[in-house]
Order: sequence, then C-alpha cells, then structure tokens
Amino acid sequence: MTHVATRSAQALLAAVLAIPLVAAEPEIAIEVSEDVPLEVVASDFGNSNFEPRGSALIIELDGSIRFRHTGEAAVRAVTLAVDAYGGRLGGRAAVAVPSLHARTGEEFEVYLNLRMVRPLPLPPGPAVRIAPDGVLFDTLDAAGPDRLDSVRKMTVRELEARRDRQYFLSQWETGGRAALASAIQASLHRQATRPRLGVRLAGEGPATAGSDTREVQFSFIQNADAPLILEGGTALVSGLVSDSPRIRLRNRTDETVRHFEIGWLVRDGAGSVYSAGAAPVGEVRRLRPGEAVETGGDRRFELQPAGTGRPPALESMAAYVRNAQFDDGSVWIPSRQALEASRLLQALPVSVEERRLTQLYRERGPAVVAAELEKLTKRTAAVDQ
Repeated sequence: MTHVATRSAQALLAAVLAIPLVAAEPEIAIEVSEDVPLEVVASDFGNSNFEPRGSALIIELDGSIRFRHTGEAAVRAVTLAVDAYGGRLGGRAAVAVPSLHARTGEEFEVYLNLRMVRPLPLPPGPAVRIAPDGVLFDTLDAAGPDRLDSVRKMTVRELEARRDRQYFLSQWETGGRAALASAIQASLHRQATRPRLGVRLAGEGPATAGSDTREVQFSFIQNADAPLILEGGTALVSGLVSDSPRIRLRNRTDETVRHFEIGWLVRDGAGSVYSAGAAPVGEVRRLRPGEAVETGGDRRFELQPAGTGRPPALESMAAYVRNAQFDDGSVWIPSRQALEASRLLQALPVSVEERRLTQLYRERGPAVVAAELEKLTKRTAAVDQ
C-alpha cells in the first residue's frame, strides 16, 4: 500500500520550477507492505526542501507520518527505511522509534528530520520512498522486511527498556517516592558527568608503526551468564589512535550465536574511562556451540575525548559482551545487577528508556514516573503470561 505525502501547493510548485527534469509524480511516497499492521492516517512534509546543487539534489526532509495500529499485539517500536537513491550511500537512512506503546486502533506519530542527496536528473517516480523496515510488538514478535537488521536492534532496545523500567519500579515499590527520586537523581548525575568520547574511522590497511606505537592488551569484563567468553585481544596504540584491534572469543553455550556486539572501553592517562561504542568484530556473524574465533580488522580509529586542550594518550582498553542474538531470534543483554557489579553502569550511556523516564521526572515529577512504570510493567507482565 502506497500513501503519497502531501506538501503545500506553493511548495510543490516551487520545487517543480526549481528542479530540472522532475517528473510530474509524487515527491514522497510512504509504502507499507501487507504484512505490516500499520495504516497511514496522515503525513505532512510541507517544511521539506529540495535544492539542486550542480548535478545533485539536496533533500532536507522535514515532516511527520501518523500511523494507526491495525494489528493485535501492541506496538513497542518501529524503524522506517528512507530511500532517496536506490539504497546508495547518502541517499538512504533509517529512523528508529523505540518506547512506543500503541495498542490496537491507537495512533502514533513518527517525526523525520533528515538530509539526503541524490543525483540529477530525477527519473520518474517519487524522489523519496519511506517504508516500515520493522515493527516490534510487546510479545517480541516482529513484522516487516527487516533489510536493515531493524528487528534485532529494536529487540535489544526493548529488553534494555524492560530491564531499566523494572529497576526503577522496584525502587518505587520498596522505598516509595524518596527511593525513586534518589534513583532518578543518580541517573541524571551519571548522564551529566559521564566522560564523552568521539570516535572516527581514521583509515584502513596495514598498521603504520611509529616511534611511540605500542601493543596494548585488552582486559575483559566478564559476565557470568553471557553467551560469549572473551579470551584475549590486542591493539596497536599511538597517542589517541588505536590500530588493528583484535579480540578472541568463544561461544560457551549449546546454541548457535547468530549475531553479537562487543563493547569497547578505553582509559586515558588521566584515569578517565570512556565508552567507545562497539568494538570492530569483522565479518563474523555466526558462532556454533563451543566455537572460538579471533576477529577484528585492519582499521584505524581516532578517539577524541570531549573537552578543551589536548587530552592524555590512551593507556588501556577493555571489552565486554554488549548483547547477543541466537539462531532462534532470542536476544541476551546483561542484567542491571551485572552492570552494577562490574561498574559498567558508570561508564556506559544510559538506555533510551532511562533517558525518557528521567526527562519525564524532570518535567512532571516522581509520581507521574511511578504511574508510567506501573502501567507499562503490568502490560509487559500480562503479555509474558
């Protein structure tokens, strides 16, 4: 099913006059496949801008889509695939919306604010196509083509949301307003004081050794119930550049691991610990029971802590299992207790749901947060039963 997004008549006329060889076709199409239980109620991209620059069209996509849920299980998350150039770099994007709670017949809005590029002249057809790539339900079932690996990513976020909601709800149930307020304030403090780090790909190919280059051994933060055990790893380090990181790991379960992410922590010379996101793990996508692999790649990463002045050089590195997905589609994430015991909680960014709850606390107070926690946790419990 295809829905044509509308713009104002003036904006449409201006776009047609400004862009050579634009066919008289809809500019933005919203396409929902038959297996996705969403109906487009309305869309508004009137603030979008299409500007030709040389042989390219710069698309400033600014608008929203209102969906109605027509299925049975409540929608928890949606990922939209946005394509302006046949899936090529610069002309594709994804918009993920976690922490949704849309039941049958309920509506929700997805906002898009993207900058995209496609070459001129435009062929016939829409300049931009938008389609749900994945829809995650409260049963953890999913719908959609999942070409962008959306379902796995949304499942990880949803499990993190349930974990963190349960933690805050337990504070409310055991200690009331004071305990919940204390837990929220602690989260806000972590968000405000956690060291920030920028990571950029600085090249690839054989490592370049300099006079200050040294080999650094990874240390590992193990989790007793993690499906993977980290056995060793090294990286070449020069100043703030990490070159060719490699990690050895083993599947210690009786199930095949389809996908996994390894978290990466770095410590600088001043003792600050930063989360550098996911460590590079090459092309490994499946590990059979008991199988071990060494993975990494010939890539160079420059790490730039936020702040003024030249930061200290990298001193040490650590890795841990962020999440894993098994062949049956189920997903493992570390528990809140494991994060606290390993002190990872202090270094890692908070989940999307924790940010949402702490913002709700700031705006409306602990009683409203408690009501939200009770409502959503009871819904999840009812589904699990």
